[in-house]
Amino acid sequence: MAKAGIERARVGVFGATGYVGREAVRLLSAHPGVEVVFSTGSGAGHLAHERGLDQPADAFLLALPHGVSATYAATLRERYPQAVVIDLSGDLRLPDAASYSRWYHQDHPSPALLGQAPYGLTEIYRDRLRQARLIANPGCYATSVLLPLVPLLRSGLVASQGIVVDAKSGATGAGRTLREDLLFCELLDDFSAYSPGRSHRHLGEMEAVLRDTTGHDLALTFCPHLLPVRRGILSSLYLQSQAPADELRQVLASFYAEAPFVRVGDGRPPRLSEVVGTNECHLSVHSAAPGQVVVFSALDNLLKGASGQAVQNLNLALGLPETTGLARANGA
Repeated sequence: MAKAGIERARVGVFGATGYVGREAVRLLSAHPGVEVVFSTGSGAGHLAHERGLDQPADAFLLALPHGVSATYAATLRERYPQAVVIDLSGDLRLPDAASYSRWYHQDHPSPALLGQAPYGLTEIYRDRLRQARLIANPGCYATSVLLPLVPLLRSGLVASQGIVVDAKSGATGAGRTLREDLLFCELLDDFSAYSPGRSHRHLGEMEAVLRDTTGHDLALTFCPHLLPVRRGILSSLYLQSQAPADELRQVLASFYAEAPFVRVGDGRPPRLSEVVGTNECHLSVHSAAPGQVVVFSALDNLLKGASGQAVQNLNLALGLPETTGLARANGA
């Protein structure tokens, strides 16, 4: 195991009654290398969030709202400096306080933490995540977009301008807060876009990561849609390229040849039913109009887009194989 003398790492989960937190507890409860020693939330059997700060552990997962999560991360870092803290909110994903204010429309609650946490897109930042003590887990939409886009832009075969992302997510992506427009009876037999233009907060982290990993300072056109399903994300990326689809497909296949949770298809586009309940992201590349290609990316927003990726990052931080506790059939 990662720590000498400790057979199983002790983990606490903050926010275990939300969709993401509930998935984290479920995964960790079956994980052979860790033990869930406490969880916080509003339901029976959970501690209040404040009481969780007094519970020592080897690692903490924060599935709390943005604007709140960073204050808990700061306190946990001060009290338990050797522990791993993984923040699943957006509080630590952006490089500076000005960027956070722009995309989240509020002041950052703990600006001293910004820049201290590697971005937890595992397949891109794996080396930074090994033995990390503070990790910023990516957003679900950002994961679906960055996994295909980073290697394609790095290859030089895809233009950095004119990128359009048309993404669809299941209703769990909006969280568990009671809202009339998110009731399933309101969603069923309907389909709609939201956060149009450049208003979705995941855009900030996407562009920051692309700047860091490719050197391109670009502006994406990104429009998310709400599907009348529980979970899953399917993103369609429309890119300008003179390279044939097969060459771009090989770029992705080579880049992710050793990545256990990324699959590059050679035929039809991926389906949500193939990824929901797994920690996998499925990619495919297809010819479009002359000089253009379309890339499809599918994943489970609660697993590879959130809790599954957090466990993947926790494994790396603890020195465990990144696949530990993340079998293909995670369940939905």
